[in-house]
Amino acid sequence: MRIVPPRLYSAVVHSSVFLGASTIAEVFVASALAGIAPNAALVVGFLITVGVYNFDKLADLDADAENYAERTAFVASHPQVYAACSVVAVAVAIWLAVRHGGVYALGLTLFPGVVAAFYSVPLVPLSSVDRLKDVFLVNTATVSLAWAVPVAFIPLAVAATAPEYAAGAAGAAVAALWFFFRSAISVEVHNVRDVTGDARNGIETLPTVVGVRRTQLGLYGLELVSLGLVWAASWVGVVPAWAPVALLPSVAYSTWITHALTGSDRSVERLCTLRDGEGVLMAVGVAVVASVAGPAGAFV
Repeated sequence: MRIVPPRLYSAVVHSSVFLGASTIAEVFVASALAGIAPNAALVVGFLITVGVYNFDKLADLDADAENYAERTAFVASHPQVYAACSVVAVAVAIWLAVRHGGVYALGLTLFPGVVAAFYSVPLVPLSSVDRLKDVFLVNTATVSLAWAVPVAFIPLAVAATAPEYAAGAAGAAVAALWFFFRSAISVEVHNVRDVTGDARNGIETLPTVVGVRRTQLGLYGLELVSLGLVWAASWVGVVPAWAPVALLPSVAYSTWITHALTGSDRSVERLCTLRDGEGVLMAVGVAVVASVAGPAGAFV
């Protein structure tokens, strides 16, 4: 029994609106780790996510037909709407970035689009490969980098004119590493879903090369590394002392999803959608724990 009507689910998930909402939550978390008040970066993150991911879906309709049959059918039935919404989303994101953060924010906003072009379109000038998407592990690192850099640094770019936020660069760097690891985990979870189609098409991902079970073990390791990073950063005072406690529930949640991937009674497609929503849980954890810790950053 589906709680969400199928058409509504398709409209929200396949249009990247759900992913964009998760990006808002992640930008909020990155801002909190850097000690920056929420700003226009929240909207920029949402819009650029919707724009870039929808362009990627349009570019890969044929290649994704096997792995994403439901999504491909939905996108293929609305190509003009997809293209128009993507153009508008990217244009407004760029306008907001320039208005609030100048050239620095503009570069960060364009960064995912530039990376996405080399990832999805045959632009790489090599004889052995023409897309970063087809290079083992580089594909995962590319997506993770394209996601982590703007999420972590656009809030800082927007707030750069305020002197009190000058010390936020170190916290933003920690946030970038945190989201790089979280994104890598998310990419490989999705690759588990796509393992059959990727193997048939000769696409090398972690699950197709080392198998699903070893991929799970590797992702458990990344969970520990990402949490250890935040703990170490909080210990030296780069991020707030409450950060590891606030982010622990999202790590536990993500670990459960990775563990559940091999359950025969579970929908991997739905698990991947739940994995994309991890940012919301992060934001809730940060909002709750930070309010309990108080302005001084220590629990009272």
